[in-house]
Amino acid sequence: MCFSLGATVAMAGIGAAATAITMRRREPPAIPATLAWFTLMEILQVVGYLVVDRCTDPLNQTIALLSYLHIVFQPFFVNAFAMELAPQGVRARMRGAVFLCCGVSAAVMLLQLWPFEWAGPCSTGAALCGSPLCTVSGEWHIGWAIPGNDLLAAIGLPSRLGSGFPTYVMTVFLLPLAYGASRFVLFHALVGPILAWRLTASPQEAPAIWCLFSIGIVLIALSPWIRRRFEAGQGWPWRASGQAP
Repeated sequence: MCFSLGATVAMAGIGAAATAITMRRREPPAIPATLAWFTLMEILQVVGYLVVDRCTDPLNQTIALLSYLHIVFQPFFVNAFAMELAPQGVRARMRGAVFLCCGVSAAVMLLQLWPFEWAGPCSTGAALCGSPLCTVSGEWHIGWAIPGNDLLAAIGLPSRLGSGFPTYVMTVFLLPLAYGASRFVLFHALVGPILAWRLTASPQEAPAIWCLFSIGIVLIALSPWIRRRFEAGQGWPWRASGQAP
């Protein structure tokens, strides 16, 4: 691994500082909350470095499980942040439906973790798939082996759909398009999955790298000028509803 414990500690420190700054500025709660959530992931990765590859260590297994659960609930925070880029009226109308979709995604991903015998083990090569439960070394960062099930295949859907977690992909990348956050979606895709999969071929490491680089949201959160570049314009869907930003 060429990424280090020290570098991960630095990323956690940047996230914590950004959270404090946005709270001091009295930014909308969704902004510091999102930054704090991604900072928590960096803290989990810091601890993960201390026990990496010690798969029988309870702390190693706990970090792997907590990291998965962190990912399960990420769509709530990503969408809360992205909705701050939408007009207030649209945000108010859509918030309930958006969070309902995030809740459905979380429920599905929790079911994908449960060892249903009828669902069988997760498909080799799918994101995070691995056994036993463990925080593991990657090519240049850490990763997580999660012994999930193959729920999608069991109900007749392609097992590799959405790299194994289609509800996550839909809520994080498709759902924000419904309220006009297309620029944010593009930025998040570039600094998240696209960059992560360019840096590693490991399905266990790529999600960890994705989470690591998601701290790039800090750039949007800290700079009002940059944030304005990502705000929704006056096109679809506002024009259709007569709602202007």
